[in-house]
Amino acid sequence: MSEVLHEIVTEIGAGPGTFAIEVLQFFVVVAIVYFVAFGLGKRKGMVSNMLAERRDRVAAHVERAAHADQELVRSREEASALVATAKAEAATILREARAAARSSRHSLRGAADAEAATIRERAAKVLEEERAETHVEIRDRLVGVVAQATRALLNEGLSPQEQRQLIQKIVSSQIDRLEAGAEDAPAAASQ
Repeated sequence: MSEVLHEIVTEIGAGPGTFAIEVLQFFVVVAIVYFVAFGLGKRKGMVSNMLAERRDRVAAHVERAAHADQELVRSREEASALVATAKAEAATILREARAAARSSRHSLRGAADAEAATIRERAAKVLEEERAETHVEIRDRLVGVVAQATRALLNEGLSPQEQRQLIQKIVSSQIDRLEAGAEDAPAAASQ
């Protein structure tokens, strides 16, 4: 290190005017760099301007982040309110649907009961008509049987006891035929 100092002192001693000019040039360059970088007075330098711009950008980012946080909080509150509203609407819709289902079930049951009553009434009327027709048919057959028995008696010339037996035989056979026909009629109707 002493050699470096010795060399510097030798240079200063050889040309002190040159050394003074170089030192002056060095301070002028430093002043120019300082003036350009940091400015002087009200005038701001490049570094100050860059730092101010950087500070402004950081402040803008911080402000946007704060605004984004506020928006997030507001969005969460709105979402919570929407969820609560949706739950309330769902409960209302469910209640209305259940009430409509009950009402529909009652009205359908009433309609089915009314239709069943109408069908029963028609069936009773049809049954009554069938009974009336059966009575008329039985009466007509009995009249036919009695007429046939009377003809047979008149044609035969039988004794009163033989006439009674013949009438009983004819009436009995006709009643058996009627009963067999009456049993077949309900079985056919149920099929």
